[in-house]
Amino acid sequence: MKKYNLAFLGCGAMGTEVIDYVVNNLKNKFNITLIIDNEINNAEKLSTKYNISPVITNDINIFLEMQNIDLVIETASVQAANQYANDLVKKADVIFASVGAMSDQVFYNKLLDDAANHNNNVIIPPGAIGGLDAIDAVKDSITFIEIITTKSPESLSGAKGFLDYENYNFTSPEVIYNGTATNAIKLFPKNLNVAVTLSLFGLGPDKTNVTVVADPDVKMNCHKINLKGQFGEISFDFKLEKSIKNPKTSALAGLSIIKILKDY
Repeated sequence: MKKYNLAFLGCGAMGTEVIDYVVNNLKNKFNITLIIDNEINNAEKLSTKYNISPVITNDINIFLEMQNIDLVIETASVQAANQYANDLVKKADVIFASVGAMSDQVFYNKLLDDAANHNNNVIIPPGAIGGLDAIDAVKDSITFIEIITTKSPESLSGAKGFLDYENYNFTSPEVIYNGTATNAIKLFPKNLNVAVTLSLFGLGPDKTNVTVVADPDVKMNCHKINLKGQFGEISFDFKLEKSIKNPKTSALAGLSIIKILKDY
């Protein structure tokens, strides 16, 4: 069996979760060859903990000079994905956790073209939702699609879209945003990658309606998806445990990347 060489762009909470699984369950399938992260010390501690010996750098040019990377796992940030995506897909298959970077349709289409021209793949994990195969199947006849995301104020804290609510005393659920996925990811870049993922399988980010609800009593990250069309109506309802290390996202997000690795 061929062993694939993995590179990680970002080794924060989600990246660490994936590395942990690879080392403990997929070491016969993958070599962790490279970690690109601004926090060099953290990456070095991670390598020591898991007894791995990747090249560790904060310089994307090191990746560009390497010839043996098969797959890149991006878990850094929307900003990092925007900055480096085109370089990444010209060198290897790439799993993008920061799907918010794809909210610009022109950017996304160019990314797909660049990857195809170099015989590589752009891989979008389902993240914190499911049912995307069904949505993709009916996309040409969808007339309306929305996602309603409910999270605790603590999970939303720090987002640009939450700025006016940082010192607000929530006593009941309140809608703090309603608009397109395009604008939602700009205001909540660490919370609403899921909305952009949905839009890529549906009508696109400009035609995907997003509602964000802050609920002081909710313990999970909740996503309700509704769509209508010639096929009828479809609804999905997800109530997901938060990631222990990163409550802004759901535990399912990291697991969806792990599933891709199992099937790769």
